[in-house]
Amino acid sequence: MKKNNELRNLIIAALIVALEVVTVRLLPLSTYLPPGTFYVRFSLQTVWYALAGWILGPGWAMGAAMTADLLGATLNPTGNGVIFLGYTVTAALSGLCFGFFLHRCKPSLLRVVLAVAAQSLLIALPLSAYWGSVVGTAPVAFWLSFWPALPWRAAVVLPYTLVIYGLQRALQKTVNTL
Repeated sequence: MKKNNELRNLIIAALIVALEVVTVRLLPLSTYLPPGTFYVRFSLQTVWYALAGWILGPGWAMGAAMTADLLGATLNPTGNGVIFLGYTVTAALSGLCFGFFLHRCKPSLLRVVLAVAAQSLLIALPLSAYWGSVVGTAPVAFWLSFWPALPWRAAVVLPYTLVIYGLQRALQKTVNTL
């Protein structure tokens, strides 16, 4: 029985990785806000990490997020073409966060809000500002890119929450049969 669960998890993780790579690399909405200061992106990446955490749990979600990040960076490199593993750490922690908040739980709007807020404000925001200052993509120091990004990160909590909660409700019966 355990072998079947591992195979099921591997197949679901591979599907989520494929969806993440295709949608994040081909359909991102990104810009510098305010112009010339820091880079923000609204993509389905957070949604895929949340679904992985909900369906597969923290460990598998962390592995799927890392795999998707590395595969996406390899297939579609940005910048100078060098893969920076700091962003992979952010992806891994995001998958872990969603797994801890959402795995083995019925869809709950409060739980999804807490998961998205924790991922966006406690993981993605500080680490993105830090990695940007380390690799030089942020032309300003850490705190000068952190504070302007805070309202943006807070604003995306609601749309991500609504999409993730809606998908959980729509997929609940299917996931329960897996």
